[in-house]
Amino acid sequence: MKAQGASHDQVGTWINLQQTFRVIQARIDDRLRAETDLSWPEFELLMRLELAADHPLQMNEIAAQLVGSPSGTTRIADRLEKDDLIMRETPRENRRIVRVQLTDRGRKVLAEAKQTFHSALQETFGDHLRDNEVAALRRTLRRLLEKNDAWQEARCNPILTKPR
Repeated sequence: MKAQGASHDQVGTWINLQQTFRVIQARIDDRLRAETDLSWPEFELLMRLELAADHPLQMNEIAAQLVGSPSGTTRIADRLEKDDLIMRETPRENRRIVRVQLTDRGRKVLAEAKQTFHSALQETFGDHLRDNEVAALRRTLRRLLEKNDAWQEARCNPILTKPR
């Protein structure tokens, strides 16, 4: 039996999911830029470096976690390095690897940006959902990612993932 296409409810829900993401993302990005001069991708890169703790991430790991292209991730890293927020190093034993770490300045800027992010996320997301609704939404989104072979612990659950 041939599978049917998406129902009207599925299409509407998908459109609403996309709209919700875009609206909340734009508001968070606007707040980050206004208060910290960081874009969302820059903030996320810094946050993931902090979560990695003492394990410097490689550029290819960062690109995979951000679901971005290597060249796009490099452009983000270029700006952050220029502003002395990150430091990149290439080990002598393997010149193909580029490791990235937060600088002291990067940690300070990130601490301030996290306050802005948490406040903006609470205002655009948290204030409008009960805890059980957030948990149910997270379970649903995880199931969709898993069923599409896209759940990766380091990318999708970074706060709970321990560094290697």
